[in-house]
This record gives sequence, C-alpha cells and structure tokens, in this order.
Amino acid sequence: MQRFGFIVTILTLLLSMEVCAQRYNDFAGIPFGASRETVIEEVMKLGYEPYGQRGEGERVVIPVFMFGELPVQVDFMFNKNDKFYSFEIRTGRVEKNRLFKTIEAVEYMSRQFTLKYGKPSGPPAVTEETQFKESILNIYQQWFAVKVLNANTAVVQKNDRYFAVGSVTHRTLATEKQVKGKKAKDTANTDRPVF
Repeated sequence: MQRFGFIVTILTLLLSMEVCAQRYNDFAGIPFGASRETVIEEVMKLGYEPYGQRGEGERVVIPVFMFGELPVQVDFMFNKNDKFYSFEIRTGRVEKNRLFKTIEAVEYMSRQFTLKYGKPSGPPAVTEETQFKESILNIYQQWFAVKVLNANTAVVQKNDRYFAVGSVTHRTLATEKQVKGKKAKDTANTDRPVF
C-alpha cells in the first residue's frame, strides 16, 4: 500500500510539473509547436485578422494587438516543419525626444514577461541615457527560468527612431530538423483545388 501511495505521489508531481510547464508554452493560448493553420485559426478566434498567411517560412503577423494596455505588432515565426516556434512583439517607432515612451513600453513588457516567465536574470540593462547601438537589440532584460525558452525584452534604435521589442523562442522547436518528405506532401495539398 505504501508503494502505491508513492507511485500516485510521483505521478501527481509529474502531472503538475507538465501543467506548470504548459503555462509558459504559449502566446495568448496559442501553443508553441502549433501548425501555421492552427495559429491563423486561433488568431482569428481572438478577433484579429492576420496577414502573411501563405508561404513557407513566412511570418504570420497581427498588425495591431492589444498587449494589455500596450498596442503592439505580433509576429509568429515558424520552423522548417511549419511549426510555431517563436513570437516577437514590438511597439511603433518614436523619435529621440519621445524615447521615454519606448522605455515605458519596454518596462511594461518586462513586467508582463516577469508575471509569465518568473524573475528576470538581472536588473534592467538600458535607460534613456544609454548609448544605443544602431539596428540591434539593446537587451533590457532576459529570463532564464524556463529552460526551453529564450525570452528577452529590448530597445532597438534604427534611423534615429526607437521601439521596444519582446521576443520568446522555443529552443527545441527552433532547432528541430526538417521531417523528410514533408515539403512535397504539403505542397501537393495546397496546390489542389478544394472543390
């Protein structure tokens, strides 16, 4: 009887760990690993009209998504097997005299990431006084608590304009090898008429 109790305890612990891991494994209820069609369907169920829906390797984009109080653009990226493996959220661009708005936006994104992914790896790394490097991610904060995810927020300067970016990548899906024969099968299905 004691052995049975031990097995039940272990199974319960494993199940609760799986449920906890699933909490981090999505964007607005759309799970990593979902197919392009599933992502498009789920985005439409959320009330948004995505674009960039066709073409292998192409992103699915929601041009205006309400990320809590913050209007952002969301890009869903797909791996070689056409599985959702990463998303990126970004704000609109502002001039240098409104850089404080970008800093406020990256702070808000970081608070939301902290609520979902746990404590960040360190304090914010950039401020309004930072000398930003042109056209690259100037990392604000990173999260390493979820082992399979790379999560970060950043500020980007491009052509003297600034915007905030938050991105999450599922490392396993990002490096997933292409399933042999998948391309030919998918192409054959999409080239066929539906009637």
